Amino acid sequence: MNTKSISTLVFVIFSLLCTASFAQFHHYADSRTHSRGIAGFKNSIYLSANTGLVYEYNIKTNKSRCLNLNSPLRELRDIDVNGQKVIAMQSSNSSQLTYILNGAAMRMSADYKDIFYDGMALYALKGMLYGDPVDGVFPVYVTTSGGIKWEPVKTPLVALEGEYGFSASGTSIIYKDEIFMIVTGGESSRFIKTEDLGKTWTSTLLPFESKASSGAYSIAMKNKLEGVVVGGNYKKPDDAEKNCFVTTDGGKTWKAPNTKPRGYRSCVIEHNGVYYTCGTTGIDYSLDNGLNWSPLTSGKFYTLTVLKNKLFASATEGRIAKFKLKK
Repeated sequence: MNTKSISTLVFVIFSLLCTASFAQFHHYADSRTHSRGIAGFKNSIYLSANTGLVYEYNIKTNKSRCLNLNSPLRELRDIDVNGQKVIAMQSSNSSQLTYILNGAAMRMSADYKDIFYDGMALYALKGMLYGDPVDGVFPVYVTTSGGIKWEPVKTPLVALEGEYGFSASGTSIIYKDEIFMIVTGGESSRFIKTEDLGKTWTSTLLPFESKASSGAYSIAMKNKLEGVVVGGNYKKPDDAEKNCFVTTDGGKTWKAPNTKPRGYRSCVIEHNGVYYTCGTTGIDYSLDNGLNWSPLTSGKFYTLTVLKNKLFASATEGRIAKFKLKK
């Protein structure tokens, strides 16, 4: 190898070392398991798995336990935690939730219709849950009892042609500053919000590709005005075209970033002004409100959360990854 080749190799290795973050991986379940729902509370990470089981992973002891082994559901896609209360959402057309209170697991239903749930968001006693359209209307339910009882919203949320939600990471619906926000995809992709628990709705079209496998998969908001949506086409994981958009006016308008994430992304979150997004080709982060994205790591990840000043990512083969936060 000549001197020029050696210099080039050294530069490439140095660049990778400077830009990549090294993860600590821990197993919380067997290798057949992956989780699209994740939440943190106190010293524990809670995960809702494809096996219908809910896991609690203690970040101090690096040990995990299953919370509903005697009452499993089918594939779980979202999870929320508030104190001793854990709620996980099933996505398999049977409209069921698992509700775990003080260690006891029970099954619940928001409705008895066959609905494919896409996501839920809870804050204290308030919450909202939605699923794929039925007869042209998104089934949307609200709770003011912390998820014990759910009721349909007052005003139906009418779906556009070919529009539905994605349940890839539990983050297609969020709650921020008294507002519930939903993003959708498919033939039509929208940003939808309500400030009064579904009595009134406002929406804006999002500039994602119009295709069944494309659209907005996740949303994160820094405040009422500034936020980021991510997605793309999950069938084209390396395609970075139309995979991220930024708003500074509360979702009225959206524009593409200068430097995009490295492909399809299923989840985006915000913490202390920094955005993190993950997908099947890795994790990226932005320090400037989503205008430019840098690689954090490569690999396949489903969803993200922050706990105790660390970034946690749900990975493949029953693993959870931990990273240092960016500043």
